[in-house]
Amino acid sequence: MWHNDDTGAVSPIQWSRDRRLVRRMLAGDERALRRFMDEYFPRLYRYLVLRMRNRDDVEDLVQVTLTQAARKLETYRGEASLLTWLITIARHEMHRHLQREAAREDRTTTFLNDELLSAVVEALASESEASPEWQRRRQEVTQLVQLTLDQLPEHYATALELKYIEGFSSLEIGSRLGLSDAATQSLLARARRAFREICGEALHQAWE
Repeated sequence: MWHNDDTGAVSPIQWSRDRRLVRRMLAGDERALRRFMDEYFPRLYRYLVLRMRNRDDVEDLVQVTLTQAARKLETYRGEASLLTWLITIARHEMHRHLQREAAREDRTTTFLNDELLSAVVEALASESEASPEWQRRRQEVTQLVQLTLDQLPEHYATALELKYIEGFSSLEIGSRLGLSDAATQSLLARARRAFREICGEALHQAWE
């Protein structure tokens, strides 16, 4: 009997081979694990490289997929080929990655639209969004915003993220942090000032 999945028909030989390889890995066979990595890394790479905009992320995603698969081997029941099972995991990891990237883009957009970075918004408006130069500079700003948030004291970064990324009101932020509204407003003011001090000069240099 042939098994069908979204990668095509799977022969009984392939089906038996996949199950045997999984059993060997579950038994702790290191040679089987190396064979698994060597065989499926390039196949998953070819699958993901056609679907990802940034090729630099593909290798990391393949590693994550194979690592997740190794942890979940006991759940493999052989209903589909091992490759199809791996591709399902790869799709999930790719989706998670793209969601994280979208969140980072949203974060940058929110900060760029804030008064802190109004000068950068004006600079952006002077260029076509489709131009390679605009894309390059926007990526630089994205990285700079992320780096700045990472450098801030944790309570500053948390307050800014709750305000500008999650969209919480100062009352909601205060409730989360156990602060009065007045204390929250003061915290946000200090956090914005710290963000400006770290990020402002670097931004102007990046956009000169």
